[in-house]
Amino acid sequence: MKNVFQKITCLMAVLMVVGCSQPSVNSSQNESSSSEQLSCSCTSSTTSSSTTKTSSVISSKPTSSLEPHEHNWATSWSYDNTNHWHACSGCKEKNDSAAHTLGEFKDVDLGTLLNNPKYQYTVVNARKCSTCDYFEIGQTKDSVLPEVRVTFDPKDPHANFATIAKSTDVNRPKVDASVSITNCTNSITDKTATIKVRGNQTAGFPKKGFTLKFESEINLLGLGEGGKFKKWLLMADAKDCTISRTALGLTMSNRIIREDSNVWASEYTPVSLYLNNQYWGMYYLAEQKESKPGRIKLGEVDDGHIGVDIGYCFELDHYATQEPKKDDGGDPTFTITYDGYENTGGWGNQPYDIESSLANEGVMTHFTMNSDITDGPTQPSDEDIASGKAKGIPVNEKNSQQVKFISERLTALFKVLKKGAVDKQAYTIDAATNKAVAANGKTVRQVIEENFDLNAWAEGFIINAIACPPDVGYSSFYMSFNNSAQGDKKLRFDCPWDFDSNFGNRSQLCEGGDSGQKDPYYLNRTSNMWLQCLSKLDFFINDYVKPLWNKVRNEKVFEDCIDMLKVYYKVYANEHKKNFTKWTSINPDDPNVSSYFSGELRDVFKKVDESSRKKAQNETINWFSKRVNYFEKKWGENRPSLPTI
Repeated sequence: MKNVFQKITCLMAVLMVVGCSQPSVNSSQNESSSSEQLSCSCTSSTTSSSTTKTSSVISSKPTSSLEPHEHNWATSWSYDNTNHWHACSGCKEKNDSAAHTLGEFKDVDLGTLLNNPKYQYTVVNARKCSTCDYFEIGQTKDSVLPEVRVTFDPKDPHANFATIAKSTDVNRPKVDASVSITNCTNSITDKTATIKVRGNQTAGFPKKGFTLKFESEINLLGLGEGGKFKKWLLMADAKDCTISRTALGLTMSNRIIREDSNVWASEYTPVSLYLNNQYWGMYYLAEQKESKPGRIKLGEVDDGHIGVDIGYCFELDHYATQEPKKDDGGDPTFTITYDGYENTGGWGNQPYDIESSLANEGVMTHFTMNSDITDGPTQPSDEDIASGKAKGIPVNEKNSQQVKFISERLTALFKVLKKGAVDKQAYTIDAATNKAVAANGKTVRQVIEENFDLNAWAEGFIINAIACPPDVGYSSFYMSFNNSAQGDKKLRFDCPWDFDSNFGNRSQLCEGGDSGQKDPYYLNRTSNMWLQCLSKLDFFINDYVKPLWNKVRNEKVFEDCIDMLKVYYKVYANEHKKNFTKWTSINPDDPNVSSYFSGELRDVFKKVDESSRKKAQNETINWFSKRVNYFEKKWGENRPSLPTI
């Protein structure tokens, strides 16, 4: 998966070079390349870039530099918006420079154009130079995105599901539907599914996200390396006027997560959504987070398995208390304690300067299971759900040994972490009692490494450090613990998720608040107890985080993310315009959260008109660059700062 994203972002950089000109403009009328011209910074060799290749031809043509040398002309073409040439690897001289020879604009699959059949399945209007790899994208097509078309009976009693749902709704109706995906090369037609509104507070926005559940397993647009699954998501990014934070967060996560990591991150692709042939906006089609082969990696056990030797995935979740109120009993939930670390005088009196925009309710101790529990009551029948008998019967720690086990183990694991990071004492897990006990004869480092997958935590640490998620100590923070026969019995960060408030979108959070900021390190005071304690372990930062950071920097991951943003803002400019013709505001219509969200967004991200969006897009890139530059000084090797716009 990570290699795929590396190729994708590399190809995005190539696309960015073209400047996305209008089809009627010739090369001399292109925009200045000073701000838009980019070279591919990936190490992938799947596409040409404007950088010089190692293979070359030697020429004795004199150079204009102060120190004459024999030119080392590349055999591949470099190019800008107007010309192509062979570059010298030793100086700035160009050889064989000539203007592009461009054919006619025509509709082509972007994956074919980029020689990557997996790339987005987007149909674009383009023309290509007959000599080099330069091409131009036109903006003549009404839609360049795959179109997800969901149709359902307008007389269905829940046909208004897409407009009526509110943030406080515990139960959202499922509507029977037929799903087709058109305007792409990997189309599907009339597949039976159900659709319902997804999300918590974001369900209070007029533009809502949705969950699709197909009748049978299916692959959509090549996502998830072609794997077939029933559940897929349509993510709205309703409070992001750039419609790019989901793409940025998932792209960055998939590039940071190593190929051999046990951490899973969703793949996605932008689409246009139509409900009963009515345009509904630009969305991201994404993989659902679920514990299945090909998605979150946990050991498999048979249904009805009684022992606690299974894999567990769970979310730190403010909304866990709502699970028992759901008609089907909801997902299993549990609570833990933090060895007193969260209660040293109450929320306002901790010995650390806690920061989270959502921490006003205190440190979160509630968790919701994201993986299956097999030893609790069986799922209620449709008849019991219909009659109301099943309501309020959750699988929880009172009737499941598996939930009881993970609740106790997670409490013990935090004590191991806190004792080591804060008290500088070595504790480990007593398997017989599932409790944390003093580890005589072992060091803090030994016990932490024995009980935590620190490579996975380093990935999660960097992802969260860059993204600055305001709700990281509140909700949408996932961990897993594989206690199956195949598992390593270590706790790990998993499933990076929920990026629409991240990357400086929210006001008064570090690195970019409208009314000042604190130390931008952030994770050393976050209300997420796990990340905060990890930030205090010098060996974790020095021997896990810093080496990964420098590997990621050497792979140009963050440069590629910025390239991706610029491509999205260019290629999907018409899609953004259409979306905000449909949704003229990003203010929620739910009175239960409207006052909360009215103060959430930074001023630069509150307006959706075209001029304001451009400013917001530039600010998103600038904020991201500044964030990377901050951590380069903290963890890096003094690389040049990423530029701002």
